[in-house]
Amino acid sequence: MTRLEYLLSAAVLRVFGLLFSLLPVRRDRVTLATARTNALDGNLLHIHDALLRLRPDVHVRLLLEPYSYGLLGKLAYSARLLRGMYLLRTSRLVVLDNAYLPVHVARHRSGTTVVQVWHAEGALKRFGLDAVHPLREPERTFLHRHYDWVVTSGDASRPAWSRALRTPLERVVALGSPRTDLFFDPAAMADARARVLAAYPQLAGRRVLLFAPTFRGRGRGKRPSRGLDLPRLRAALPPADALVLKAHPNLDRRLVSTEGFDAVVDQRFDLNDLLIATDVLITDYSSSIFDAALLRLRLLLLVDDLEEYERDPGLYLDYRTEMIGTQVVDTDGAIDALLHDRFDVTGYEPFLARHLGASDGTASVRFVEHFLTDGVGSRLTP
Repeated sequence: MTRLEYLLSAAVLRVFGLLFSLLPVRRDRVTLATARTNALDGNLLHIHDALLRLRPDVHVRLLLEPYSYGLLGKLAYSARLLRGMYLLRTSRLVVLDNAYLPVHVARHRSGTTVVQVWHAEGALKRFGLDAVHPLREPERTFLHRHYDWVVTSGDASRPAWSRALRTPLERVVALGSPRTDLFFDPAAMADARARVLAAYPQLAGRRVLLFAPTFRGRGRGKRPSRGLDLPRLRAALPPADALVLKAHPNLDRRLVSTEGFDAVVDQRFDLNDLLIATDVLITDYSSSIFDAALLRLRLLLLVDDLEEYERDPGLYLDYRTEMIGTQVVDTDGAIDALLHDRFDVTGYEPFLARHLGASDGTASVRFVEHFLTDGVGSRLTP
Protein backbone atom coordinates (compact mmCIF):
# COMPACT_ATOMS: atom_id res chain seq x y z
CA MET A 1 0.00 0.00 0.00
CA THR A 2 1.36 3.39 -0.99
CA ARG A 3 1.19 6.39 1.30
CA LEU A 4 -1.41 8.04 -0.94
CA GLU A 5 -3.56 4.89 -0.94
CA TYR A 6 -3.36 4.76 2.82
CA LEU A 7 -4.23 8.42 3.30
CA LEU A 8 -7.24 8.20 1.00
CA SER A 9 -8.49 4.93 2.47
CA ALA A 10 -7.98 6.10 6.04
CA ALA A 11 -9.77 9.39 5.40
CA VAL A 12 -12.80 7.67 3.89
CA LEU A 13 -12.94 5.06 6.63
CA ARG A 14 -12.69 7.68 9.37
CA VAL A 15 -15.56 9.68 7.91
CA PHE A 16 -17.78 6.62 7.69
CA GLY A 17 -16.60 5.58 11.13
CA LEU A 18 -17.91 8.84 12.57
CA LEU A 19 -21.24 8.31 10.84
CA PHE A 20 -21.53 4.71 12.02
CA SER A 21 -20.71 5.84 15.57
CA LEU A 22 -24.10 7.51 15.65
CA LEU A 23 -25.59 4.00 15.72
CA PRO A 24 -25.80 2.00 18.95
CA VAL A 25 -23.29 -0.71 19.80
CA ARG A 26 -24.98 -4.11 19.62
CA ARG A 27 -24.06 -5.85 22.85
CA ASP A 28 -25.05 -9.19 21.36
CA ARG A 29 -22.94 -8.77 18.19
CA VAL A 30 -19.55 -10.43 17.75
CA THR A 31 -17.63 -9.88 14.51
CA LEU A 32 -14.85 -12.16 13.23
CA ALA A 33 -12.61 -10.51 10.63
CA THR A 34 -9.70 -11.55 8.43
CA ALA A 35 -7.84 -10.06 5.48
CA ARG A 36 -6.12 -13.38 4.70
CA THR A 37 -8.79 -15.49 3.03
CA ASN A 38 -12.39 -15.57 1.82
CA ALA A 39 -13.10 -18.74 3.82
CA LEU A 40 -13.37 -19.05 7.58
CA ASP A 41 -10.47 -21.12 8.93
CA GLY A 42 -7.94 -21.51 11.72
CA ASN A 43 -8.46 -19.69 15.00
CA LEU A 44 -11.51 -17.78 13.79
CA LEU A 45 -13.23 -20.98 12.65
CA HIS A 46 -12.80 -22.63 16.04
CA ILE A 47 -13.87 -19.50 17.93
CA HIS A 48 -16.89 -19.27 15.63
CA ASP A 49 -17.91 -22.85 16.37
CA ALA A 50 -17.42 -22.36 20.11
CA LEU A 51 -19.57 -19.22 20.04
CA LEU A 52 -22.39 -21.02 18.25
CA ARG A 53 -22.19 -23.89 20.70
CA LEU A 54 -21.73 -22.00 23.96
CA ARG A 55 -23.40 -18.66 23.30
CA PRO A 56 -26.41 -19.10 21.00
CA ASP A 57 -27.63 -15.68 22.15
CA VAL A 58 -24.74 -14.00 20.34
CA HIS A 59 -25.11 -12.89 16.72
CA VAL A 60 -21.86 -13.65 14.89
CA ARG A 61 -20.96 -11.63 11.80
CA LEU A 62 -18.14 -12.53 9.41
CA LEU A 63 -15.77 -10.24 7.53
CA LEU A 64 -13.75 -12.36 5.11
CA GLU A 65 -11.91 -9.72 3.13
CA PRO A 66 -8.68 -10.97 1.43
CA TYR A 67 -6.33 -8.21 0.38
CA SER A 68 -5.44 -7.78 -3.30
CA TYR A 69 -2.42 -6.05 -4.83
CA GLY A 70 -3.93 -5.15 -8.21
CA LEU A 71 -5.63 -1.78 -8.77
CA LEU A 72 -9.12 -3.21 -9.29
CA GLY A 73 -8.63 -5.60 -6.43
CA LYS A 74 -7.56 -2.77 -4.14
CA LEU A 75 -10.63 -0.74 -5.09
CA ALA A 76 -12.95 -3.68 -4.42
CA TYR A 77 -11.16 -4.38 -1.13
CA SER A 78 -11.55 -0.74 -0.05
CA ALA A 79 -15.27 -0.82 -0.81
CA ARG A 80 -15.72 -3.98 1.27
CA LEU A 81 -13.91 -2.33 4.16
CA LEU A 82 -16.81 0.11 4.58
CA ARG A 83 -18.88 -2.82 5.81
CA GLY A 84 -15.95 -3.68 8.07
CA MET A 85 -15.99 -0.21 9.57
CA TYR A 86 -19.76 -0.45 10.14
CA LEU A 87 -19.40 -3.72 12.05
CA LEU A 88 -16.37 -2.44 13.96
CA ARG A 89 -18.41 0.54 15.16
CA THR A 90 -21.51 -1.48 16.08
CA SER A 91 -20.12 -4.73 17.55
CA ARG A 92 -19.38 -5.43 21.18
CA LEU A 93 -16.46 -7.73 20.35
CA VAL A 94 -14.30 -7.83 17.20
CA VAL A 95 -11.86 -10.71 16.75
CA LEU A 96 -9.07 -10.57 14.15
CA ASP A 97 -6.48 -13.05 12.92
CA ASN A 98 -4.36 -10.58 10.95
CA ALA A 99 -4.00 -6.86 10.36
CA TYR A 100 -7.29 -5.22 9.41
CA LEU A 101 -7.31 -1.63 8.16
CA PRO A 102 -10.57 -0.33 9.75
CA VAL A 103 -9.17 -1.20 13.17
CA HIS A 104 -5.88 0.61 12.61
CA VAL A 105 -6.98 3.93 11.07
CA ALA A 106 -8.60 5.28 14.25
CA ARG A 107 -9.45 4.32 17.80
CA HIS A 108 -12.65 2.34 18.11
CA ARG A 109 -15.49 3.14 20.46
CA SER A 110 -15.17 2.47 24.17
CA GLY A 111 -18.10 0.05 23.94
CA THR A 112 -16.19 -2.18 21.51
CA THR A 113 -13.30 -4.49 22.34
CA VAL A 114 -10.87 -5.67 19.66
CA VAL A 115 -8.96 -8.92 20.19
CA GLN A 116 -6.12 -10.13 17.95
CA VAL A 117 -5.69 -13.93 17.91
CA TRP A 118 -3.30 -14.06 14.90
CA HIS A 119 -3.28 -16.98 12.44
CA ALA A 120 -0.39 -18.99 13.83
CA GLU A 121 0.97 -19.95 17.20
CA GLY A 122 4.26 -19.73 19.04
CA ALA A 123 7.10 -17.34 18.30
CA LEU A 124 9.27 -18.64 15.49
CA LYS A 125 9.91 -16.11 12.72
CA ARG A 126 9.88 -12.43 13.57
CA PHE A 127 6.86 -10.55 12.28
CA GLY A 128 4.87 -7.35 12.40
CA LEU A 129 6.63 -4.47 14.16
CA ASP A 130 9.26 -6.86 15.52
CA ALA A 131 10.84 -7.92 12.21
CA VAL A 132 14.60 -7.39 12.00
CA HIS A 133 14.10 -4.91 9.17
CA PRO A 134 11.30 -2.50 10.09
CA LEU A 135 8.19 -2.32 7.99
CA ARG A 136 8.16 0.25 5.22
CA GLU A 137 5.94 3.28 5.43
CA PRO A 138 3.04 3.74 5.64
CA GLU A 139 2.64 0.29 7.24
CA ARG A 140 5.19 1.14 9.94
CA THR A 141 2.94 3.95 11.14
CA PHE A 142 -0.53 2.43 11.01
CA LEU A 143 -0.15 -1.34 11.19
CA HIS A 144 -1.20 -3.21 14.36
CA ARG A 145 -2.64 -0.29 16.28
CA HIS A 146 -5.62 -0.22 18.63
CA TYR A 147 -5.83 -3.82 19.83
CA ASP A 148 -7.31 -4.13 23.31
CA TRP A 149 -6.07 -7.68 23.79
CA VAL A 150 -3.80 -10.16 22.04
CA VAL A 151 -4.27 -13.91 22.61
CA THR A 152 -1.27 -16.20 22.26
CA SER A 153 -0.54 -19.92 22.60
CA GLY A 154 1.84 -19.85 25.55
CA ASP A 155 3.74 -17.62 27.96
CA ALA A 156 7.00 -17.86 26.00
CA SER A 157 5.57 -15.94 23.05
CA ARG A 158 3.99 -13.10 25.01
CA PRO A 159 6.95 -10.66 24.88
CA ALA A 160 7.51 -11.23 21.15
CA TRP A 161 3.83 -10.83 20.30
CA SER A 162 3.65 -7.71 22.46
CA ARG A 163 6.39 -6.09 20.38
CA ALA A 164 5.18 -7.43 17.03
CA LEU A 165 1.56 -6.44 17.55
CA ARG A 166 2.20 -3.12 19.30
CA THR A 167 0.28 -4.13 22.44
CA PRO A 168 1.36 -3.76 26.10
CA LEU A 169 2.62 -7.02 27.58
CA GLU A 170 -0.09 -7.06 30.24
CA ARG A 171 -2.64 -7.07 27.41
CA VAL A 172 -1.15 -10.20 25.81
CA VAL A 173 -2.78 -13.24 27.40
CA ALA A 174 -1.82 -16.89 26.96
CA LEU A 175 -5.24 -18.49 26.48
CA GLY A 176 -4.04 -21.02 23.93
CA SER A 177 -4.41 -21.37 20.17
CA PRO A 178 -8.02 -22.27 19.28
CA ARG A 179 -6.98 -23.90 15.99
CA THR A 180 -5.09 -26.59 17.92
CA ASP A 181 -8.22 -27.78 19.75
CA LEU A 182 -8.72 -30.13 16.81
CA PHE A 183 -5.71 -32.21 17.89
CA PHE A 184 -7.35 -33.09 21.20
CA ASP A 185 -10.64 -34.31 19.70
CA PRO A 186 -10.32 -37.88 18.34
CA ALA A 187 -13.66 -37.78 16.53
CA ALA A 188 -12.86 -34.46 14.82
CA MET A 189 -9.44 -35.77 13.86
CA ALA A 190 -10.96 -38.89 12.32
CA ASP A 191 -13.39 -36.72 10.33
CA ALA A 192 -10.56 -34.49 9.11
CA ARG A 193 -8.48 -37.46 8.02
CA ALA A 194 -11.46 -38.96 6.21
CA ARG A 195 -12.04 -35.68 4.33
CA VAL A 196 -8.43 -35.53 3.19
CA LEU A 197 -8.37 -39.15 2.02
CA ALA A 198 -11.72 -38.77 0.26
CA ALA A 199 -10.34 -35.82 -1.68
CA TYR A 200 -6.97 -37.48 -2.34
CA PRO A 201 -7.50 -41.26 -2.34
CA GLN A 202 -3.98 -41.80 -3.73
CA LEU A 203 -2.67 -41.09 -0.22
CA ALA A 204 -4.45 -44.02 1.45
CA GLY A 205 -2.11 -46.69 2.79
CA ARG A 206 1.04 -44.71 1.98
CA ARG A 207 3.55 -42.77 4.06
CA VAL A 208 2.48 -39.17 3.50
CA LEU A 209 5.29 -36.63 3.19
CA LEU A 210 3.80 -33.14 3.30
CA PHE A 211 5.90 -30.33 1.84
CA ALA A 212 4.61 -27.06 3.33
CA PRO A 213 7.30 -24.38 3.49
CA THR A 214 6.76 -20.73 4.23
CA PHE A 215 7.44 -17.95 1.72
CA ARG A 216 10.42 -15.67 1.21
CA GLY A 217 10.21 -11.90 0.82
CA ARG A 218 7.20 -9.72 1.55
CA GLY A 219 4.31 -7.95 -0.17
CA ARG A 220 4.20 -8.40 -3.93
CA GLY A 221 7.77 -9.74 -3.77
CA LYS A 222 6.80 -12.95 -1.96
CA ARG A 223 8.39 -16.00 -3.54
CA PRO A 224 8.49 -19.75 -2.78
CA SER A 225 11.32 -21.76 -1.27
CA ARG A 226 13.82 -23.09 -3.83
CA GLY A 227 15.95 -25.36 -1.66
CA LEU A 228 14.77 -28.79 -2.83
CA ASP A 229 14.92 -30.53 -6.19
CA LEU A 230 11.44 -32.03 -5.85
CA PRO A 231 11.49 -34.22 -9.01
CA ARG A 232 14.80 -35.78 -7.88
CA LEU A 233 13.45 -36.26 -4.37
CA ARG A 234 10.34 -37.97 -5.74
CA ALA A 235 12.45 -40.23 -7.97
CA ALA A 236 14.52 -41.36 -4.98
CA LEU A 237 11.51 -42.27 -2.85
CA PRO A 238 9.74 -45.65 -2.98
CA PRO A 239 6.20 -45.89 -4.43
CA ALA A 240 4.86 -46.39 -0.90
CA ASP A 241 5.73 -42.77 -0.15
CA ALA A 242 3.37 -40.00 -1.29
CA LEU A 243 4.94 -36.56 -1.75
CA VAL A 244 2.29 -33.89 -1.20
CA LEU A 245 2.44 -30.12 -1.73
CA LYS A 246 0.58 -27.54 0.33
CA ALA A 247 1.67 -24.15 -1.00
CA HIS A 248 1.57 -21.15 1.28
CA PRO A 249 -1.78 -19.37 0.80
CA ASN A 250 -0.10 -15.98 0.36
CA LEU A 251 1.93 -17.07 -2.66
CA ASP A 252 0.98 -16.46 -6.26
CA ARG A 253 0.12 -19.92 -7.60
CA ARG A 254 1.94 -19.09 -10.84
CA LEU A 255 5.24 -19.00 -8.94
CA VAL A 256 4.82 -22.43 -7.36
CA SER A 257 6.15 -25.46 -9.23
CA THR A 258 4.07 -28.62 -8.81
CA GLU A 259 6.49 -30.95 -10.61
CA GLY A 260 7.35 -34.14 -8.73
CA PHE A 261 4.35 -34.27 -6.40
CA ASP A 262 1.88 -37.11 -6.06
CA ALA A 263 -0.77 -34.64 -4.90
CA VAL A 264 -1.14 -30.87 -4.85
CA VAL A 265 -3.61 -29.90 -2.17
CA ASP A 266 -6.29 -27.32 -2.82
CA GLN A 267 -6.05 -24.21 -0.65
CA ARG A 268 -9.51 -24.87 0.77
CA PHE A 269 -8.02 -27.57 2.98
CA ASP A 270 -6.85 -26.28 6.33
CA LEU A 271 -3.23 -27.18 7.00
CA ASN A 272 -4.08 -28.73 10.35
CA ASP A 273 -6.53 -31.12 8.66
CA LEU A 274 -3.73 -32.19 6.33
CA LEU A 275 -1.29 -32.69 9.20
CA ILE A 276 -3.63 -35.26 10.69
CA ALA A 277 -3.18 -37.37 7.54
CA THR A 278 0.59 -36.72 7.45
CA ASP A 279 3.50 -38.86 8.59
CA VAL A 280 6.40 -36.48 7.90
CA LEU A 281 6.20 -32.69 7.63
CA ILE A 282 8.84 -31.14 5.39
CA THR A 283 9.07 -27.42 6.07
CA ASP A 284 11.55 -24.71 7.01
CA TYR A 285 10.62 -21.67 9.14
CA SER A 286 6.86 -22.18 9.19
CA SER A 287 4.87 -22.05 12.41
CA SER A 288 3.35 -25.37 11.29
CA ILE A 289 6.29 -26.81 13.23
CA PHE A 290 4.32 -26.16 16.42
CA ASP A 291 1.24 -27.95 15.06
CA ALA A 292 3.33 -30.90 13.91
CA ALA A 293 4.92 -31.09 17.35
CA LEU A 294 1.51 -31.40 18.99
CA LEU A 295 0.86 -34.38 16.72
CA ARG A 296 4.36 -35.76 17.40
CA LEU A 297 5.04 -35.92 13.68
CA ARG A 298 8.47 -36.46 12.25
CA LEU A 299 9.92 -33.12 11.14
CA LEU A 300 12.32 -32.52 8.27
CA LEU A 301 13.51 -28.90 8.23
CA LEU A 302 15.16 -27.51 5.12
CA VAL A 303 17.46 -24.73 6.33
CA ASP A 304 19.71 -24.10 3.33
CA ASP A 305 19.22 -20.34 3.75
CA LEU A 306 19.23 -20.19 7.55
CA GLU A 307 21.74 -17.35 7.88
CA GLU A 308 19.89 -15.29 5.28
CA TYR A 309 16.55 -15.91 7.00
CA GLU A 310 18.05 -14.95 10.35
CA ARG A 311 18.97 -11.58 8.83
CA ASP A 312 15.53 -11.01 7.29
CA PRO A 313 12.88 -11.35 8.67
CA GLY A 314 14.72 -12.85 11.64
CA LEU A 315 13.96 -15.72 14.01
CA TYR A 316 12.98 -15.86 17.66
CA LEU A 317 14.45 -19.34 18.10
CA ASP A 318 18.04 -20.41 17.56
CA TYR A 319 17.72 -23.26 15.09
CA ARG A 320 21.11 -24.59 16.16
CA THR A 321 20.20 -25.06 19.83
CA GLU A 322 16.46 -24.67 20.40
CA MET A 323 14.70 -26.35 17.47
CA ILE A 324 13.25 -29.85 17.34
CA GLY A 325 13.29 -32.12 14.27
CA THR A 326 15.95 -33.03 11.74
CA GLN A 327 17.65 -30.29 9.74
CA VAL A 328 19.04 -30.65 6.21
CA VAL A 329 20.52 -28.17 3.77
CA ASP A 330 19.99 -29.87 0.40
CA THR A 331 18.15 -32.57 -1.53
CA ASP A 332 20.76 -35.23 -0.73
CA GLY A 333 20.25 -34.65 2.99
CA ALA A 334 16.48 -34.86 2.60
CA ILE A 335 16.73 -38.12 0.65
CA ASP A 336 19.04 -39.66 3.25
CA ALA A 337 16.77 -38.70 6.16
CA LEU A 338 13.62 -39.96 4.45
CA LEU A 339 15.06 -43.22 3.13
CA HIS A 340 16.83 -44.16 6.36
CA ASP A 341 14.36 -42.71 8.84
CA ARG A 342 16.97 -40.36 10.30
CA PHE A 343 14.69 -38.24 12.44
CA ASP A 344 15.41 -36.64 15.77
CA VAL A 345 12.20 -37.09 17.76
CA THR A 346 13.62 -35.97 21.10
CA GLY A 347 12.82 -32.76 22.88
CA TYR A 348 9.18 -32.44 21.85
CA GLU A 349 7.72 -32.33 25.35
CA PRO A 350 9.76 -29.41 26.76
CA PHE A 351 9.41 -27.61 23.41
CA LEU A 352 5.62 -27.88 23.60
CA ALA A 353 5.48 -26.92 27.27
CA ARG A 354 7.42 -23.75 26.53
CA HIS A 355 5.68 -22.62 23.36
CA LEU A 356 2.18 -24.14 23.47
CA GLY A 357 1.62 -24.61 27.16
CA ALA A 358 -1.87 -23.06 27.02
CA SER A 359 -2.96 -25.07 23.97
CA ASP A 360 -4.62 -28.01 25.67
CA GLY A 361 -7.76 -28.67 23.65
CA THR A 362 -9.94 -26.10 25.41
CA ALA A 363 -8.54 -22.84 23.99
CA SER A 364 -11.76 -22.03 22.10
CA VAL A 365 -13.88 -22.54 25.18
CA ARG A 366 -11.42 -20.56 27.27
CA PHE A 367 -11.61 -17.69 24.79
CA VAL A 368 -15.40 -17.53 24.95
CA GLU A 369 -15.42 -17.79 28.73
CA HIS A 370 -12.74 -15.13 29.10
CA PHE A 371 -14.40 -12.54 26.87
CA LEU A 372 -18.09 -13.41 27.11
CA THR A 373 -18.78 -14.43 30.69
CA ASP A 374 -21.81 -13.28 32.70
CA GLY A 375 -23.53 -11.58 29.80
CA VAL A 376 -22.22 -10.49 26.46
CA GLY A 377 -19.07 -8.45 26.87
CA SER A 378 -19.09 -8.28 30.67
CA ARG A 379 -15.35 -8.97 30.86
CA LEU A 380 -14.36 -6.77 27.97
CA THR A 381 -13.62 -3.59 29.84
CA PRO A 382 -10.21 -2.30 28.65
